[in-house]
Amino acid sequence: MPHLRMDLDSFDEMASELGDDFPLGERPSGGFEYQSAEGKFDWAKLEPAARAIRDALLAAGAEKFRVRYDGGFDEGFAHQDLLHFGDRQRSAKEVSEQLATPALLAQLKQSGPSFKEVSGSRAVMYGLDELAHQLASRLLGDGYGTGEYELYGAFTADLKTGEIVDHEDAPKPNEME
Repeated sequence: MPHLRMDLDSFDEMASELGDDFPLGERPSGGFEYQSAEGKFDWAKLEPAARAIRDALLAAGAEKFRVRYDGGFDEGFAHQDLLHFGDRQRSAKEVSEQLATPALLAQLKQSGPSFKEVSGSRAVMYGLDELAHQLASRLLGDGYGTGEYELYGAFTADLKTGEIVDHEDAPKPNEME
């Protein structure tokens, strides 16, 4: 799991409702607490847009994809961050311009209605967002960010092996006190 901060009022309310028959364990500290996470994704199970982006990234020489995530209470968000090409890192925006080929754009337009209204590198950025979200869901579970807590973190996904490793050193977003 990522850096999590449980809402203490909600924890206390749940504990009192459940009573001694279902103890929740030790009360959280009220600060962000880190729990490590690892996962794996199967590229064949990715939805079409994410699969097309992953394939295009591999063809361009990308090996790993770093994703930041955050959320809490009602929503979770995944943000494309960096792509690793061997020892070199490139921003998602820079790579999106390179990947915006007619062939990939046609694949993306076929993958769903959200891609029909955008073109060029913007469509590729949408695809990178979709891949980031699907990978975050694989690592953190569907509905990540929904619950009586806040979370943030970052992970790197190996585009070849499917291994996903969470980063303990992920910086806290500025908007999270």
